[in-house]
Amino acid sequence: MDKIKTLTYNKESPKTLLELITVLRIYDKYRDDESIRIITADYFCHYHIDKYLHYVDKKGHTDFILNCFFDDSKIVFKKLCGGYSPLNSSYCRFKIYKGIVNDQRLKESFENNSSELKERLDLLKKKFVYGWSIKSRAEYDFTRLHSIIYDGISDEILKYPISGKYNDGSFNKKYYNNSNNNNNNNNNNNNNNNNNNNNNNNNNNNNNNNNNNNNNKNNNNINNNNNYKKFILPDIIIEKIIRDSLWYIDDRMDKVIINDNLLSYGLVCKQFFRVLSKILNNEYFEWKKSIIQFNNDSEFSLIKQPPLYFDYQSIRLIPYSSSIEYVKLLFSRVQSFYIKTDEYDAINYYMKREKKKIPDNDDKENVVYLEAITYRDNIKSPRYLVYPPPMPSLESITIDKYYGLESNYAHLIKHILIKYFKDFKTSKLHINDRFGIKRFSINIQEYHKYLNDKSNIKFIKQVLEYHSNSLEIVEIDCSNTQYIYPNQLEYLKSLIDNQSNNNINWSLSTKNITNNNNLQNIQYLGFSENENENENENENKNENENEIESDNESNGESDSYSFNL
Repeated sequence: MDKIKTLTYNKESPKTLLELITVLRIYDKYRDDESIRIITADYFCHYHIDKYLHYVDKKGHTDFILNCFFDDSKIVFKKLCGGYSPLNSSYCRFKIYKGIVNDQRLKESFENNSSELKERLDLLKKKFVYGWSIKSRAEYDFTRLHSIIYDGISDEILKYPISGKYNDGSFNKKYYNNSNNNNNNNNNNNNNNNNNNNNNNNNNNNNNNNNNNNNNKNNNNINNNNNYKKFILPDIIIEKIIRDSLWYIDDRMDKVIINDNLLSYGLVCKQFFRVLSKILNNEYFEWKKSIIQFNNDSEFSLIKQPPLYFDYQSIRLIPYSSSIEYVKLLFSRVQSFYIKTDEYDAINYYMKREKKKIPDNDDKENVVYLEAITYRDNIKSPRYLVYPPPMPSLESITIDKYYGLESNYAHLIKHILIKYFKDFKTSKLHINDRFGIKRFSINIQEYHKYLNDKSNIKFIKQVLEYHSNSLEIVEIDCSNTQYIYPNQLEYLKSLIDNQSNNNINWSLSTKNITNNNNLQNIQYLGFSENENENENENENKNENENEIESDNESNGESDSYSFNL
């Protein structure tokens, strides 16, 4: 019997990655239903507004856009293009263009319905090219693409060296600096190789004679070596060797193994592979280059179980093609969650997340400027962040470089630590033994324009209160801001200690050593009891978490979509 699934969302509020994957699986199952395809395209469009390449599955994103472009229904493609810009990235636009040109469906579209194809190409040109003031490039030109498909003319736009990209889609400067030198070096190497071949022929004749003599000596050595007994080191010694060779991230609350060349240890021998697998399946390690592949049934799988650690940056590695069951399983054992905000880039001229992109023509500087401006603005948007799937085993969270410019990061943390944990209790899902997190750490940075006028750190009190009976360690580092006073943190500590059944270990640090006892400062941070009572009353009135999280940031209309499974 088919199950009825209803997905309701507010177009103005950010939604979870799991919901997107759910919609895409419905799309796969009912691809013959035009209404389902239209709904999915609309959802996909709204989900990705203000999103960026570094938090999105690039391949899954491109594949879905290509499917909509070649969809039999023009309504599907128009619905996607209605209010969508391709991740505000010239690199993403380039990959979409490349995918269309190399797709065999392009030739079929020329043959079956060329007028409809021209209309869609013009729409893409208007949306992806003119909208970014790249007026001199010939992307999506109908006549030009026809010549490429039928006359065999090479596409100059596709000659950019995509092999020089980083894992996050950005590009390696060294690759471009060395690309021209490599061409010159190749010519020189060809000449050198000819000379070397002649010398090698002469050397080979001499080496053959020497090898015959050496073989006789080696045979004698082999016979002598066979007299030695085999000796296998116990696993505990191998584990000691591996652990002494591993590197750990040392600037976080939890000890995390750095995932650089881990596989090289496992390839030493079967025993190393087995011991390393045991270590990785029971400890925190980072996964930042590719999606975790785990298989408990295969002796050749280094990772047997889902990971215990999750860095928010890795959310882009989760394929849109994943099943719902796989995504839930992937996050089922996560105990430690780390997030470093991008807020620094919103207020500083030199951005830490450099916006590299493919080489462009005369419009390059304009494109770089436009992308940098939109990136700075969108960091503070409620749609910028991707909400990860639930983590029922979560015990520890570390929030790094938090400025509190807007409320989007605060809402994300509340969604993970309050909304999800409420859902766990409601669904009676098995979670960790204390039904809450044990360790909480946050590093607060200063930007006076925002912190002096308003504060988005009230969520700290809300989170700590909700998890007061499970908390064991709380670290609040305010040493980089002068707007938080020692007495404010001490008041928070006292408030939580009075509610908790545990003896919480607190680590509080402030830059401002003045012990200002002004009650107004306490209320300013949202740490007063009266304010807490008012907030609880408001939250009780709002059963829908979407309304709580929006905090009047958006007043868009809600659409309810029903899918029959």
